[in-house]
Amino acid sequence: MIDLEDVYGGKRALVTGGLGFIGSNLARRLAELSARVTVIDALLPEQGGNYFNLEGTASRIDIREGDIGELVGVEGLLEGKDFVFNLAAMTSHVGSVENPLMDLGMNCRSHLQFLEVLREVNRDCVMLYTGSRSQYGMAEYLPADEEHPFDPVDINGVHMTTVEMYHKLYSEIYGMPCVRLRITNVYGPRHLMSHSKQGFIHWFIRVALSGGEIKVFGDGTQQRDFIYVGDCVEAILQTAAEEMCHGKVLNVGSGVPVSVLDCARAIAEKTGASYRLVPFPDQYLNVETGDLYLDVSRIKELTGWEPAVGFCEGLDMTIEFYRRHWDKYWQRQDPAA
Repeated sequence: MIDLEDVYGGKRALVTGGLGFIGSNLARRLAELSARVTVIDALLPEQGGNYFNLEGTASRIDIREGDIGELVGVEGLLEGKDFVFNLAAMTSHVGSVENPLMDLGMNCRSHLQFLEVLREVNRDCVMLYTGSRSQYGMAEYLPADEEHPFDPVDINGVHMTTVEMYHKLYSEIYGMPCVRLRITNVYGPRHLMSHSKQGFIHWFIRVALSGGEIKVFGDGTQQRDFIYVGDCVEAILQTAAEEMCHGKVLNVGSGVPVSVLDCARAIAEKTGASYRLVPFPDQYLNVETGDLYLDVSRIKELTGWEPAVGFCEGLDMTIEFYRRHWDKYWQRQDPAA
């Protein structure tokens, strides 16, 4: 694998969505590698942006609050950057169905405006866009590789696919080096914990640590592909650094399926919580994909990257983080109710 400190040390990097879950973990890692890091985040309500995610980094990371779709301010942030990691997104599947026009504005228009500014001021930087396994929708075969057809089951998946295509076209038309990733279920420290609309695993952890009962929708046999956030960050950095990845789309996941029920059992065992099966609420059933896990052979072949953190180890680190910092993430909701 490429020595990341050799690549990023002293380089100028921008992380959009940098106060969010993956973005803040990425920004912290870049700072560890001695990069000159700037983050921008719109801090939209219920989307996960949290200043605590970058607590203690003020001397190493320049934090800006703003929308990447706004011309004022973004132009100056893009000038002179060597790497642009575009992680800004609204990521709620249920929320996108409830408010599709907001999802359209924040996930499509903002990114297109952002790419237009980037084309004008800094088309030579390496840019990386993070999409989602949700773009595949209901799997026609498993594990799903990068050639699997798109068939999203919600508005968010449609818009993420559209934004990925924006990045592909700008790369091909304007010669802008670009990596496009489709990332599976990421878990770990610094994820939003105030509601359940951005994935179930962190909500299971919150319910368990709050003394509630974990509710597993359906029979719990549906399989997912969980990847620890630290492994996801290393995949992002390796693919941006590796020129053979530029112009390509790559899956990022563990490649190891785990059922939702087994996930609930593991969290219950580690926290002393209980769990039970309940019927799917309509709003979640409508966006359920069934079994979905990814073929990650392409990224392994091109970079040598491998996930380093097993599922149980990752759960231990995640649960310990929230035991210590629950007051920064819980807000005023009561999952036990």
